[in-house]
Amino acid sequence: MPKRSAIPNHEKGYFRAVLGFVAPVVVFFTIFQIYPLMKNVWLSFTTIKGGFTLNNYYQILTSQSFWQSTWITVSFSLISVSIEMLIGFVFALLLNEEFHGRKALRTVFLIPWALPTAIMATGWKFLLQHSYGPFPWLLYWLHLAKSPPYFLSTPNLAFISIIMADAWKTVPFCALLLLAGLQAIPKDLYEAMQVDGAGWFFQLRKLTIPLMIPAIIVTLMFRFLQAFGVFDLIWVLTSGGPGNATMALSPFIYQQTFNWLDVRAGAATSVMMAIYILVLVVIVWTTRSYIGRRYAQ
Repeated sequence: MPKRSAIPNHEKGYFRAVLGFVAPVVVFFTIFQIYPLMKNVWLSFTTIKGGFTLNNYYQILTSQSFWQSTWITVSFSLISVSIEMLIGFVFALLLNEEFHGRKALRTVFLIPWALPTAIMATGWKFLLQHSYGPFPWLLYWLHLAKSPPYFLSTPNLAFISIIMADAWKTVPFCALLLLAGLQAIPKDLYEAMQVDGAGWFFQLRKLTIPLMIPAIIVTLMFRFLQAFGVFDLIWVLTSGGPGNATMALSPFIYQQTFNWLDVRAGAATSVMMAIYILVLVVIVWTTRSYIGRRYAQ
C-alpha cells in the first residue's frame, strides 16, 4: 500500500498559499535591499581591480570633508529633532483637547508631512530666495534686517534654513505619533488626579510624560533615523552649499559617488554612516529605562 503523507493535504495547500504570498516579497527585498547592501560593503573593501584593501576607509577617515559632514549631520539631527519633538508635543497636547473642528484641524495639520520632500523643498527655496522670495523682503520691510538676507547663500543662514524647512515638514509627524501616545492614556487616571487636587503641570510631569515614554522613544527613533539620512531636502534647497556649509553625510556620499566618480570611497562613507545609525539606535534604546525612572520620580 502507498504510504500516506505525514502532512495533510489542507495544510499543504495552506503552506503553498503562504509561500506564494511571501515569495515575491522575499525576492523583492533580496534584490533591492539585501543585494545592494552586501554589494556596497564589498565595494568599500575592494580596489578597482577587485583586491582587498582598507585604503577606502583610510581615505575617508583622514578626510576633513568627511568629519565636517559628520559634524553637520549630527548638529542638524540634534537641533531639528529637538525642535520638532518640543513643538510636536505642544501640538499633540492641543489636538488632544476637545473642541469644535478638531478632526478637520488634524487633517489639515498633516498636509506638510504628506507633501513629497522634493516639492516641499522647492517651495521653501522660492520663499527664501534673495531676489524674489517673500521671507527676505518681509524681514526687510518690517525693519528686522538692514537688507534682504541671503538665506541660501550665507553659511549660517543656509543651515538655519534647512532646519526650518525640515521642522515645518516633520512637526506634524511627531505630533501624530505623540498624539497616539496621549490617547492611549486612560482618562480615569486624570480624573483621579484631579480629585486629589493635582494641577495641570503636576499631571503632565507625573502622569502624561512617564506614560508617554514608549511613544516618545519610538518618535525619537524614527526622527533620528530620518534626520541622519536626509538627502532630498538638502540637495534641492542648498545642494550642500554654500561651500560645504550644509553638506551632510547623504549629500556627501552622493557627491563622492556621482560627482567625483569615487564609488568605493562613497561605499565606505555609507558604511560609516550605517555604523553611526546603529550606535544611535543602541544609545536611544539603552537610555529608555533611565528616562522612564527619571520621570517616574
